[in-house]
Amino acid sequence: MKVICTGTSGSGKLEYLKQAVDEAKRQGASIHLYNIGDLMFKKAEELECPTSPEKILDLSPSSLRALRAAVFEEILKESEKVEHCIISTHGCFRWKNYLMPAFDVHYLNELQPDLYITVIDSILNVSKRLHQSPAWKGRLSLKDILIWRDEEIFVAKMMASFQRKPHYVVAIEQPSTTIYNLMFKPDMTKVYLSFPITLMIDDTKKMNEVREFRDKLREHFEVFDPLAVEDTELTYRVDKNSEEVYDITKLTEDFGLTPADRAEIEDQTVVRDYMLIEQSDMVIVYYPTDKTSPGVLCEIIYGSTNNKEVHAVFKERVSPFLKFHCTKVFADSEDFFEYLKETGRINEE
Repeated sequence: MKVICTGTSGSGKLEYLKQAVDEAKRQGASIHLYNIGDLMFKKAEELECPTSPEKILDLSPSSLRALRAAVFEEILKESEKVEHCIISTHGCFRWKNYLMPAFDVHYLNELQPDLYITVIDSILNVSKRLHQSPAWKGRLSLKDILIWRDEEIFVAKMMASFQRKPHYVVAIEQPSTTIYNLMFKPDMTKVYLSFPITLMIDDTKKMNEVREFRDKLREHFEVFDPLAVEDTELTYRVDKNSEEVYDITKLTEDFGLTPADRAEIEDQTVVRDYMLIEQSDMVIVYYPTDKTSPGVLCEIIYGSTNNKEVHAVFKERVSPFLKFHCTKVFADSEDFFEYLKETGRINEE
């Protein structure tokens, strides 16, 4: 199994992949991780023309191509000796206000990867990491990061389409088991979990209820959680152990975003969630409120009209428009999981 994994700088991709490799080891599988960036710096030193993260993208295009080719030629030889590997790379770079290639498509046919994955994170988290990097500090605005993330997904998706291979978008807040499941359990049912985020984001009790439902689903399915990467909510925690938050209403002042940029963030959020639905087998809705969510309604319709089963747990009385496109509706999660057992979707044990 060979996997091409792309992601922008600052996405947290490499650390996430290391966690995935460790998780695979716990599950009894050995994965060799090739990080193209590190290997290019090492190869430059071997060739007695060392470079640095701050300068490597300023090399001439021909020098970059030669350096990258030398690395991939070695990977081609070494990957034949390992059963499973992940090649961590970029699809493109947004450098000095222009787009440059970061991958030689010639090696797609040489490598014959089985799977493509793009790792993403929220633009504020990416911005924070880039601010800590000497190579990237001060170079990219939030809008630049937003555009680059979109471009990175697009390039990987096109590479996968060219080879008729599956492509998945995976947020780093997904469990590290996600990569393992995509690699070693390709037939595992993939689920998009839909729930009214905006209506409940400040309701701790209901959000915990959703998380408990999600975690129970994960005992049987691979679940894509839209809240694993979220750019449009009102506040963002700077890190998991900090009480410091960003207020999105101050983004214009703090990060130079215009109202038009905010609209672009919202548009990308909608498109990304639709991507997660497209890469899933089922849409499962958990709806613990009686208020109508336009977002959930759109996701139900999108799933239904894109040949996905849509199962919904409505705990309160809701609009019939929410139910209209659902395959099956349940009054509570107990009935839903009982249905999954009866239909053989999950084991009795």
